[in-house]
Amino acid sequence: MVLRIFKIVWPVMLTYIAIGAPCGMIMGQTGMEPWMVFALSSTFVTGSGQFMICNLWLAGVPAASIVASVAAISSRFALYSASIAPHLTGASKRQTLAVAATLTEEAYGISLAKLVEGEDWGPRESFVLNVILIATWGVSCTMGAIVGAVVDVPTAIAAFVCTSLFICLLFSQRLSRGNVVAAVSGAVSVAVCKFLGLTNIAVPASVVAGIAIALACDAVFDGRGARDAR
Repeated sequence: MVLRIFKIVWPVMLTYIAIGAPCGMIMGQTGMEPWMVFALSSTFVTGSGQFMICNLWLAGVPAASIVASVAAISSRFALYSASIAPHLTGASKRQTLAVAATLTEEAYGISLAKLVEGEDWGPRESFVLNVILIATWGVSCTMGAIVGAVVDVPTAIAAFVCTSLFICLLFSQRLSRGNVVAAVSGAVSVAVCKFLGLTNIAVPASVVAGIAIALACDAVFDGRGARDAR
């Protein structure tokens, strides 16, 4: 079973190595020891969240603002777990909890596709897949922290990996009015907050503003479309 999963997931493992190493370097810049990097990377399974924690910490952002920002972008995991749960109805509560607690974005996509297509895939396969990816990410981040302690890698270069990750996620989204409005509104909100000196709340405030404006925009245009259809 493990070999079969390796054959499926090896391309994702390569991307984890490419992104995890710079993440480990950034984590090392915050003063974390390699064992700390491995411990955090193996339990806090969101790469974007780890990048955000480190970058905001290095920027001197208060802990409360960091927690709020990371919580906002990590809330999507609740949706992932909720959407995959109906396909694990035959599993025990312990198995379901194990899958949900170790879920990563890429593992979620692979497992959901297998379950929807009716392939020979269940909670055991999903859990093993999750563990393989978590281990890959943890080792990659740790190696990055070790290399970063020996080789002087500019923080700005390593940190741009996080920016490029979000750019990639943005362009991989379906182009829609709501997505465009959310992206533009979020960017403008960050700029306005920083201009007003509200640096500490710029990120969480821009997330809330972008989502709220996009939802309002969709509601207005959908309402007009319904009235025109009448």
